[in-house]
Amino acid sequence: MYNRDKKKRSGSTAARTIIIVMAMLFCYILPLAAQRIYQVGEEGRSTIFSFYNTSPECPNGSTIAYVRCINEPSGEEILAAAELWVCSRDLKQHRKVTDIAGTLAHNGVEAQWIDNNRIAFFDSGRVRLVNTDTGKDLLKREIKADGLGHNPFQNKILYNIYKNDGRGEPGIYELDCNTLQSRLILAVTACAKAKLPGYLQDGDAEPLSNWRALHTQYSPDGKKIAFRLDIGSSERSKLLGICNIDGTGIRVIPKPLHFFWYDNESIVGHFQNGPDGKRHPVPEHRFSLTKWDLNGHILQEMMTPRGNHLAMSPNKTQFVSETFYKTNPVIIKLYTIGKSETPVTIASFDPLGVTWDRRFHANPAFSRDGKRVYFSKPLDEKFNGTFYFEIE
Repeated sequence: MYNRDKKKRSGSTAARTIIIVMAMLFCYILPLAAQRIYQVGEEGRSTIFSFYNTSPECPNGSTIAYVRCINEPSGEEILAAAELWVCSRDLKQHRKVTDIAGTLAHNGVEAQWIDNNRIAFFDSGRVRLVNTDTGKDLLKREIKADGLGHNPFQNKILYNIYKNDGRGEPGIYELDCNTLQSRLILAVTACAKAKLPGYLQDGDAEPLSNWRALHTQYSPDGKKIAFRLDIGSSERSKLLGICNIDGTGIRVIPKPLHFFWYDNESIVGHFQNGPDGKRHPVPEHRFSLTKWDLNGHILQEMMTPRGNHLAMSPNKTQFVSETFYKTNPVIIKLYTIGKSETPVTIASFDPLGVTWDRRFHANPAFSRDGKRVYFSKPLDEKFNGTFYFEIE
């Protein structure tokens, strides 16, 4: 009798101990998980990074750049006053670099680091190059444009002009941030000589004066450029162009939803239209991460499930994307490519009209060392915030 009671008491004590320990672990783990997300920028104003897959860190990873809004962008193509700010990697030493005449919520001012103390960005129809230590504008002449490319290459950046209105021939330009000289790489009119996808229908191709190149990106070795080519307003009319750095060798293929170079000979993005211009016949493959060669042939399908804005780690082992347009909640996940590991949910949030209606998209990007994911999400129903997630 004594032994049975003792065993019962011992068993119940052990059970209580396990419950207490599990409760303590639960209470301890939750704050740790929460502490893996850190806010960049202050409350009370919206903040913005840049394009998807464009790191807000300078090349050595010591400094983070972000836009701090003075007036709140509406989500329309109406510019709002803002400021360019930087802070140290440990989120200290926040300081204003310069005033910005106008930013949009979508991609902010398309900021990109040239080196550890120079940053290029797009401000109210003109290209700017600023020293982040002094706040001084470095360009000695005004360069008017319609937007920047995504990433620099060896102190050079790409920018685009859409209309022939006195600013220059519509096309893709390169600015050497050392010599401050620019040159036309590819006139959009030259794209009319390229073979277009056969699925285009009457009316898809508008007059050549309406064609435009945007989202321009250097290949990793700088020898080629990939760009979105809009030849009309329909979804079929949004294509992917590729050319050599001297503007030769133009080819035009179906465009993925959001894309970037995987290596010098392939492109990754979310599967949007096949060679026939239609959605993938297998629903699970639609908008999944896919890799193509430069002729539009699929090299690898279903690298990850359906996604939207995307980023890939520097060593190409991890990938991050969020749920599709107009979803609620918005869920951002981190995947390990080529492995069956369960994806890590970085964030899940109510868009509150900020993400989709006002176009503060998640726009994820990795840190230079691949140990962080930077992204945007709403602070509340009015303001957008910028954050990073610390990868274990």
